[in-house]
Amino acid sequence: MKRKSFKVPYRPIPDINVTSLVDVTLVLLIVFMVAAPIMKSSMDIAVPQAVTAQPTDKEGITIIIQKSGKILIDETSVDESSFDVSFAQIYSSNSGQPVFLKADADVPYSKVLTVVDALRQNGVAELGLVAEPKQSPHARRR
Repeated sequence: MKRKSFKVPYRPIPDINVTSLVDVTLVLLIVFMVAAPIMKSSMDIAVPQAVTAQPTDKEGITIIIQKSGKILIDETSVDESSFDVSFAQIYSSNSGQPVFLKADADVPYSKVLTVVDALRQNGVAELGLVAEPKQSPHARRR
């Protein structure tokens, strides 16, 4: 006696396999989490050193003046002629926050003073100058 073969019709599985999608997404998330701090600290700024420099954990608006003279507000490039207006817009929504000025050591003093003057005209009450800690020549050696 001959057996009858039953053919089962092929039906695609209604569920989408998202395992590989989740794997790729998690890998990209890890890559960006590792790369983000590196990108933030990769600004080409050589800030001056000071013996009295102290670390702070305050959050605020950061103004960067690069060696080339380029000005950045919270890492966003701003034209020097429109710095007043751009800063006023940002500071009005973040009023009361401290402002940190990070200028390259080779930036002319007149440029730093121009930026400080613009900040004061916009009502900045708390201005911090960013510097790297420097070993005191009078520090005791152990």
